[in-house]
Amino acid sequence: MLNIKNLVLGIGIVIVFALALWQGIEAFYPSPQYEDFCQGREFYDAPSPNGAPLINQTACEQRSGKWINNYCDYNFYCQKDLDAAKDQYAKIVFIVSLIVGIIALIAGYGVLSVEPVGSALIGSGIWAIFWGSAINWRNFSNIWRFSLLFLALVLLIYLALRLNKRVKKIRK
Repeated sequence: MLNIKNLVLGIGIVIVFALALWQGIEAFYPSPQYEDFCQGREFYDAPSPNGAPLINQTACEQRSGKWINNYCDYNFYCQKDLDAAKDQYAKIVFIVSLIVGIIALIAGYGVLSVEPVGSALIGSGIWAIFWGSAINWRNFSNIWRFSLLFLALVLLIYLALRLNKRVKKIRK
């Protein structure tokens, strides 16, 4: 019965850790919002009876839109700015999550004798690294993606081997 309680507590620690990390980043470094970049950019042109556009390229550009294939994209430029801000935000989230994840892994490894805290912190560290990488995934090249995943795999195998070696010594 104690093992089930530890399992539930461990899962709870991982979940609350993940939520606290996410909310902590949002509290101190809020994510870019559409409204902050494209507020008031909602222009819509009713179609003419014959289907021809009622707006021309000049009128589109006067409203800060971009004329694309006989269509005025009013949000083209603000969306570009929003995407750039999201990319920058994703990089910061990745760095913070990586640092927090590594700290949690080290802390979990150091306090592993206190269960379920040690295992939950290791799980939380893995989650933080995964979450930060997932947020920033589109900004990585294929080589970086492979390198990060390979490094994470090597680190996890190393930790697993070290932890099991330590447990075997304790049991003897």
